Amino acid sequence: MKQIKIYILVTLAALMFLFGCEKNELRLTVYDLPQDKAYVKFYFLSPGTPAVMIKINEVKVNGSNTSGSNGLFPSIINQPDYAAITPNATMKLALPNIGTLNDSVVIFTGSTGVTAGKFYAVPLADTGVDRTLFANEIDVMAIPDSGFYNVRLINAMAKSPSLSLIRVDSASATVVTRDTIIRNLDFKNASTYIRLPISGVNANLRFRLVTSTGVNVGAVVTPPSSTLLNQRTVTLYASGFSNGTGMFAPSLNGPIYNQ
Repeated sequence: MKQIKIYILVTLAALMFLFGCEKNELRLTVYDLPQDKAYVKFYFLSPGTPAVMIKINEVKVNGSNTSGSNGLFPSIINQPDYAAITPNATMKLALPNIGTLNDSVVIFTGSTGVTAGKFYAVPLADTGVDRTLFANEIDVMAIPDSGFYNVRLINAMAKSPSLSLIRVDSASATVVTRDTIIRNLDFKNASTYIRLPISGVNANLRFRLVTSTGVNVGAVVTPPSSTLLNQRTVTLYASGFSNGTGMFAPSLNGPIYNQ
């Protein structure tokens, strides 16, 4: 009888071990993301705007205040880091009273306009009259094959004409080596994902913005090394004012890693 009990205990222990292994093998992540939250990466591109508090339903979410003119929250550029927020909550950007969390000057308030369970790029742009916050969904399932990366463009350049993205290879950035990869993108809009090779002919060339009439906009941007781009998805941002100068000058920011 004692032998039978021992065999039963051994069998139960083996079954528990097997179920534990199966559970670990089937689990894809260490933690489950809350399904009632939306996931956002804020990029503030409102020229001349100082550092601000980000408040969601009156609760401050950014630890340190974030620059309104070229500030990213969460602040990691080369990793897909996101803030979890309540969908369609009231968002407020405010300058704080010194040494407090109290609002001194509110520079923006409005709905975030995001949906639970989805990921978003949320830029803040400035038209010269008012500030505009808008959300563009990020498809985190759009993972490219090995040897490629995805790139897309968000037009956050206020008062801009339609913008196109090209790749150039000359020292003066005037020789177009490939066809335009993103064409005629209006303000507040995001392009689809474009799959590009990370090596080979015409792979890691520089990016440049042009208007629909072919006028160059801002300086060129050089992508990171191919090893950092393999199977990644990144976003480039057009910012500034169409005819601005100094901190208001048109520019191509990025890339910001989405995944």
